[in-house]
Amino acid sequence: MEKKKGRVVGLDVHPDSFAGAVVEGTDPAGARVLSSSTRVELERLEQWALRHTREEDTLVLEASGNAFSVAMRLRAIGRKAEVLDSHRAGKVGKVYCANDRVDAVKIARIYLSALSPIVWQPDEKTLERREIFSAYQAVVKESTRAKQQLRSMLNEHCVRLEKGFRLCHPNALTRLLALREWTPARRMLLQQLHDTLVGARTRRTLLRRHMAQEIVAEEALLRLTRLCGINLITLYGVAAAVGDVRRFSHSKKLVAYLGLNPSVSQSGNFEGSGALKRHGRGALRALLIQSGKKLLEVNNPLQKWGLAVASRRGRNKAAVAVARKLCVALWHVLMGHAIGALERLDTLQTKLSKFATEMGPAALRAFGYNNKADFVEKKLYVLRTYP
Repeated sequence: MEKKKGRVVGLDVHPDSFAGAVVEGTDPAGARVLSSSTRVELERLEQWALRHTREEDTLVLEASGNAFSVAMRLRAIGRKAEVLDSHRAGKVGKVYCANDRVDAVKIARIYLSALSPIVWQPDEKTLERREIFSAYQAVVKESTRAKQQLRSMLNEHCVRLEKGFRLCHPNALTRLLALREWTPARRMLLQQLHDTLVGARTRRTLLRRHMAQEIVAEEALLRLTRLCGINLITLYGVAAAVGDVRRFSHSKKLVAYLGLNPSVSQSGNFEGSGALKRHGRGALRALLIQSGKKLLEVNNPLQKWGLAVASRRGRNKAAVAVARKLCVALWHVLMGHAIGALERLDTLQTKLSKFATEMGPAALRAFGYNNKADFVEKKLYVLRTYP
């Protein structure tokens, strides 16, 4: 480990306050605590940092809800801020006395010991995309929960819906209330559940529209649509989780970041591999595995190889293997390399048509396209010119 220049300042940050400890030395055990502050209001962060730290100091935080925001504020005043992996830092043994000052000193010593890796700090655009993606996941769960609760209530009262009945339609409530006699309390419950479902679906549509418009506006992201199995949500999830792909020097590192690499067990002469690591971005890993399962069922460049793996290891392991190959292809596309797992022409046209539908007519005209067909034709020409 290279020698740290300057002092190390550990920060234990809370939503409205923080504690800081200035530590001097390169040895984690022998480092000396020069000063410490506790219960400082977070609004005074910049003032405290300018008074107690120097430009050559390294300010260290543990990854938490507001860690990236605090790090940005510190960098804005010319301070170097690093964020530690909270999972690794949390494994360091606890002391007999737990308070904010002790935690701040512990964070500084963990940084000096290199027991916890430094977390990559996303830029403002990547942070915004992560918030959008997280909001979309939450609204999908809310929509599914409301729909299941509504169906459960109808089932309790022996109400069977006709085929093709859309519960999320704005006029569905009127039809539901006409199916049988409801007490005033149950009418109120039906209305609340239906309003929740319609509201969640509306927010979901708006979020998908925003995602589609953002992807179309950035050619580097739109190029990912050429890969088989990559739809709107998976593509946006990749952009939100990965950020700057250049921080991954090899495709294997991106695979490990998403937790798609198998665990390794080695002791003495024994060496073997086991289940997935299951660390990193779980939501994106799940989307890629879903894509892998779908690619085993439809005609595409990865199907033949995936079915061969499925015949030997089973379909679940084959889906993970296809997802891993898809992750490698994503890295190569983002790096600008030539790729092989390309979508068929007719499937790519369908995918672009769905993008146009998500964007809406007004957004298409704002981007300079006359209609959906014009968008598909022009984007298809651009995508086919890439290597």
